[in-house]
Amino acid sequence: MRKILIIFLMVLLFTIIYAQEDEKAISEKFIYLLVSGRYEEARDFFDPSVKSMISVEKLEELWKTLEKQVGDFRSILGYRTEGSGVYRIVFVTCEFNLMDVDIRLVFANKKIVGMFFQPAPPRKSYTPPSYVDVNSFVEKDIKIGKEFSLPGKLVIPKGKGPFPVVILVHGSGPNDMDETIGPNKPFRDIAWGLGTLGIATLRYDKRTKIYPEKFSEYKDGFTVWEEVIEDVLFVIEFLKTQEEIDSNKIFILGHSLGGMLAPRIATYTKDVTGLIIMAGPTRSLEDLILAQTEYLFGIDGTIDEKEKAQLEIIKGEIQKIKDPDVSKKYPLSFMILGAPVKYWADLKSYDPVLTLSSLEIPALILQGERDYQVTLKDFEGWSKLSPFERITLKTYPKLNHLFMEGEEKSIPQEYYVESHIPEYVIKDIANWIKSF
Repeated sequence: MRKILIIFLMVLLFTIIYAQEDEKAISEKFIYLLVSGRYEEARDFFDPSVKSMISVEKLEELWKTLEKQVGDFRSILGYRTEGSGVYRIVFVTCEFNLMDVDIRLVFANKKIVGMFFQPAPPRKSYTPPSYVDVNSFVEKDIKIGKEFSLPGKLVIPKGKGPFPVVILVHGSGPNDMDETIGPNKPFRDIAWGLGTLGIATLRYDKRTKIYPEKFSEYKDGFTVWEEVIEDVLFVIEFLKTQEEIDSNKIFILGHSLGGMLAPRIATYTKDVTGLIIMAGPTRSLEDLILAQTEYLFGIDGTIDEKEKAQLEIIKGEIQKIKDPDVSKKYPLSFMILGAPVKYWADLKSYDPVLTLSSLEIPALILQGERDYQVTLKDFEGWSKLSPFERITLKTYPKLNHLFMEGEEKSIPQEYYVESHIPEYVIKDIANWIKSF
C-alpha cells in the first residue's frame, strides 16, 4: 500500500462531502476553513444526509493527519478542472512544507460529492534509472476495460517475440499507472527495467483514479472486485490478443494491496503463469491501519493526548469492522475508515496465504525490511508457504515500502526524495520469470 498518508493509501478515500457554491470558489473557501482550523464551519458545507458520517472531530483528525505527514500548509498553487459526465472535478494543488498535494473535489450540480487527497504531479520530470535502456523497447498507449475505459501503456521489448508479460497491479488508493508518489514512479522503474531485460509489461491508471465519482454511486457499496480485480481480468483478455505477447507466460505483479489480492485474482482465471507479490499484506487491512497509525504517531518518540484520542477513534472504527454482524448493523454502503461495509465484509472471507496455498502456480514474494506499512510480520505469514518448492521468498534489508533504499527507520518523507527501485530487485524479478 503505497502511501505517505494513511488517508492516501489505506483502502479508498470516498468520504462524501457536499457544498453549495461555485465549484472553484467553494473549493478555495472549504480548504481555507480547514487550514484555519474552522472545522465546524467546514462541516456546515456538508449535506445533512452525510453530516452523521463525518463529525467535526473526524474532519479535524483527517486534516491533522495530513499535516503531520506532509507538514504545514503554505499556499494554494493552482487549480485545474476535468469533466466526467454530470460531474466536475476540481483539483486544488496545495503546497505543504514537505510536498505538494492535490485536493480533489468532485462536484455534481455545484455540490461536492467526493473528496480525497493525492500527491500532486511532481514539478520535476522523471529521470530513468541508470539500468534502463530506453532504446531497447517500445511503449504503446492502450485502453483497457469496457464500461470503465482506462488508459495504460504496454512496454514491448525490441527483438524477436513473443515475450513474457507482467501485469502491474497497484496498491490502495487512486493510483496512476506509475504508482507516482512525489518524484518517484516505482511502476515505471519496473516496467522500463523489465523491458530493458526482454520482458513485456502492462500498466494502467486505476479505476478509482479515473472514475472516483462512480464509486459513490454504488448504492450497496463496492468491493475489491470493482476496485481492482475486474480490470486485471480485462487486461489478461487484452494481452491474449497481442501477437507480441506469449499468452502462456502471463505474470501478475501486485504491490501492497495488489500483492495481497494477487492470489485471489488468480482464482478467476487459468491464464496466469505466476505471481510476483511485493509487500503484500497477510494481516487484515484494518489491523494494518492501526499499526501504521501507531507507528506514525510514535515516530517523534511520544504519542500526545490528541494522538491518543485519535487512536481511540480509529480503534472504535476497527471494532465496527471486526463485529461479525457489521453487515447487519449498518447499511452495506456505510463508510468505515474510508471504505463501505460491503468492502470490509468481503475481505473478511479472504485469506491470501490460504488462497495461494491452494493454487498450483509459482510465486515470488519480495519484502523490504524497512517497510513500516507492510512489515516483516506480514512476510512471516507468507513464510508459512516455504515448504512449497514453487514459492520463492526474499527480503531486502535496505528497502522501504516503495522498494527504494534508505537507512535507519523508514519515514513517510523519504517517499518524496527522488530515488529508484534498485537494479538488483529488477534482476531478481526478471531472472525468476525467465526460469519458466
